Amino acid sequence: MKLHHQFAAAAFALLVAAPTQAQKVEGEAPAQYEHLVKVNLLDFAWGQYTAVYERVLGPYTSVALNLGGIGYYDSANSYSLGSYYDEWGIWYNAPAELEMEVSGWELTPEIRRYGFIFDGMPEGLYASAFVQLRGLTAEVDETLDLDQIDSELYGLDYPYEIDHTLKFFSVGAGFNLGYQWMADNGLAIDAYFGPMFRSVSQTYTFDNLPAGLDSNPQATAEDATEDRLRNDYWLSRPTSNDLYNARTGPWVRGGISVAVSF
Repeated sequence: MKLHHQFAAAAFALLVAAPTQAQKVEGEAPAQYEHLVKVNLLDFAWGQYTAVYERVLGPYTSVALNLGGIGYYDSANSYSLGSYYDEWGIWYNAPAELEMEVSGWELTPEIRRYGFIFDGMPEGLYASAFVQLRGLTAEVDETLDLDQIDSELYGLDYPYEIDHTLKFFSVGAGFNLGYQWMADNGLAIDAYFGPMFRSVSQTYTFDNLPAGLDSNPQATAEDATEDRLRNDYWLSRPTSNDLYNARTGPWVRGGISVAVSF
């Protein structure tokens, strides 16, 4: 959560500093521009590409539609899924590596209410309410030396590869506080952050489940996959780890976008 704290501090600083550069509008605020098209810069770090369209509806209100495409590759190594000492005191490890390809989409409509407007809509401090739909597919390929680790010596509860496809879907809703600054030529910067609550569902598909594993091989493989992804691998992208760690409950949403207005 350290990144979230840093982003919140940066967004707050922007909200505080930006009004000093503009003049507050009293009464109904005229529209400087009615349409904005934006690109979310922060999403690039997560392998997501989000375009935003904002439309001014009136003196204080606008609506926005965020549409994102997701696509990236991730990988990780585990130097010891299991280990043991032999009778000579030599330490043996069971290494493994994992590759993941993720694709998906995100759709977030929102309505904004500007409370402190500077120079005209849609510039100033605002609060927004939004609904977010998000769907991802992760194709995962794990490589183990099965001849080496297929032994109780290593203490593995699940001595098999966890090759699988994960379908991830979430629906959430929340609120953001943000500030949008606009230049005279129509270029704009939009920063926002706030809480949300999301409901998460995950569905696993395994190509080859071990025969005779137990009475419920699907559940056993799912438990082993979640345990291995949480405890044995550390994927480089936080969004990859969220695919397996996510649970229904509170979350956050934030971003920094650049825009052109017309």
